[in-house]
Amino acid sequence: MKKAIFLSLALVGSNFAANVFMGPEYAKELCDVWNNTPRLTEELGKSESWTAVPERKIFIYREDCSAEKQIQLTIKNENGKAICVYGGPAKDKRGKDDFLMYAETKRWEEMGKGKYGPMRAMMFGRLKFEGPKGVAMKNMGPFEAFLTAIGKPEYDASKCP
Repeated sequence: MKKAIFLSLALVGSNFAANVFMGPEYAKELCDVWNNTPRLTEELGKSESWTAVPERKIFIYREDCSAEKQIQLTIKNENGKAICVYGGPAKDKRGKDDFLMYAETKRWEEMGKGKYGPMRAMMFGRLKFEGPKGVAMKNMGPFEAFLTAIGKPEYDASKCP
């Protein structure tokens, strides 16, 4: 009897353990990961190319799901740091200083595990990228840290957002 109750609780808990990969709750957690990654907050906060504008938005989605289900991170420059102030469903229009990145789920997971960085991902077409390329090129270290941050929140990739 005790085993059956424990098993039932374990199964119920497992259904709620992870957020849908690149869904709204995942985006909130990714924002927290951003804020706890010094390579993102501190390096970008000191980067003249990044801080040339007070706020940037990063829009991302899973290419094998729907482009309509994008998530958004809003990054503000505050006191010499690049701070994520919003992570959730895309709510704004992308401007000329903002980024859009999309890839197949499999590729996001590979990048999130650090199997390869942004240069290889873009050269081989595994990561599609739109936005100020010069800013991205000048900040390859933080860009790579962002891609590995993708894999840090717990998630369920078995379904689309």
